[in-house]
Amino acid sequence: MPNALESLDRLINAFREALSQDDWETLGQVSQSVQPTVSAVVADERNDRDELEQRLQTLQQLMDDAARRATESRDTAARELRGMNQNRNALQTYANVRARGRRP
Repeated sequence: MPNALESLDRLINAFREALSQDDWETLGQVSQSVQPTVSAVVADERNDRDELEQRLQTLQQLMDDAARRATESRDTAARELRGMNQNRNALQTYANVRARGRRP
């Protein structure tokens, strides 16, 4: 059975890999493992505290990066949706103007 520190290393690697591929689905799945994995590694007294702190800082940086990128993606999608809505409204207005022009 792997020790808790090895489990944390696997979690960090999975997080890093999913983040590098912008794989939001996998990031969501990996994120669900953060709390139980960190709890286990902190409870395992066999771990070197300096190594543990370094890994936890790495994980925190990855999570911060994921949060920042998710916010950027959300903001980009929101801008694109606003643009699509403006185009749809413009087309609708144009269609209404054309329809009025055809009336006898």
